[in-house]
Amino acid sequence: MKRYGVIIIALLALIASQFAVSCNCIEREEERRSVLLYIAANNSLASYAENCIEDLAKGYLPAYNSKSEVLMVLYHTVNSAPKLSRYYRSTKGECTEEIIHTYDISSNSADISFFTQVINDVETAYPSKQHGLILWSHSTGWLPEGYYSNPQEYNDWNLSPRSTVIDPYADIVKSIHGKSFGEDSGKEIEISMLSEALQQRYEFILFDCCLMGGIEVAYEFKDKCDYVLFSPTEILAQSFPYDTMMDIVFNAKDREAGLIRICKDYFDYYQSQTGTYQSATVSIVRTSELDYLSSICKSIFGNNRAKMEKVNPSDIQGYFRFNKHWFYDFDDYISRIASADEYASFTEALSRAVIYKAATERFLNITIKKYSGLSTYIPNPEYVYLNNFYKTLRWNIATEMVK
Repeated sequence: MKRYGVIIIALLALIASQFAVSCNCIEREEERRSVLLYIAANNSLASYAENCIEDLAKGYLPAYNSKSEVLMVLYHTVNSAPKLSRYYRSTKGECTEEIIHTYDISSNSADISFFTQVINDVETAYPSKQHGLILWSHSTGWLPEGYYSNPQEYNDWNLSPRSTVIDPYADIVKSIHGKSFGEDSGKEIEISMLSEALQQRYEFILFDCCLMGGIEVAYEFKDKCDYVLFSPTEILAQSFPYDTMMDIVFNAKDREAGLIRICKDYFDYYQSQTGTYQSATVSIVRTSELDYLSSICKSIFGNNRAKMEKVNPSDIQGYFRFNKHWFYDFDDYISRIASADEYASFTEALSRAVIYKAATERFLNITIKKYSGLSTYIPNPEYVYLNNFYKTLRWNIATEMVK
């Protein structure tokens, strides 16, 4: 009888140990941090996408057997099928790509249904508690689909529909051929659709694409992430420092300080360049402060309609080229319409939301005299189509800037 008792005790101990292991695995899975780098480069940025992957391979990558860190990359370039891969560092120290899923070659990485599928595939393959998202492509901020390249109201652009614009910087920037986010065979994703597709909350969203650094974009994603990293101007196609940033993304003990360091490294690199390549703007928004900022702005807009109508946009710091005048400095604009007390409240709220900002003295041919870290649209009653679209944005719903 004693012998059977020993056997039973041993079996119970074995079951308990297996249960403990199972619990530990579940706990580790819940604590996993996954980061998705979404590269939509089935366009003029294909060669730069290749450079991005090369830089990525030089830096920190999660270990092959890591259960707490996962780096996923959606990679789509010209004449190739999109693929979702896990990147890790092998036991030999080599950058290794493990293909999780190869999609049909007809897939469009600037289509919202495809984007949603990729987001779901990432979570299915590696369920995670903490998420990071990096969006890499062409983009033109909050604008409606196709508007940047083909404005519905040509008087907005002061160019005829058939005008041909030659951009001397076309080979080094990410936006002149782009739209809202992504650019693939004429498709693009508006920011409201992009935000709605995100079903989990992200620690951060980094927009490695042009003209996304606006209050409209930040507010659209405020309930989807803790921090937004972006640029109010265009971004040079060489983009962010992928050879150093993943070490910070995965290993920084202080999340906010780590994100600031990423942006500081980005700015310092371009600040150290010369000529045209000394061009960069970057900022970080803490989204938890945006509701307070919107309440301040709603009051300012409501109290100063007459002043808003008299603002001359040419007097405000702009972040655009080729007269695509839909991106102006947020602080500079508010300073022209708010009372002294209102402006003091605004600057206090803005300083709580924008936790890091930096800009070179010039961005390409744009002189930067004022820089708040955020851009904004300046409404014009003549822009009926654009104003009606703007009313659908969450920022305008909250603040009623465009009535």
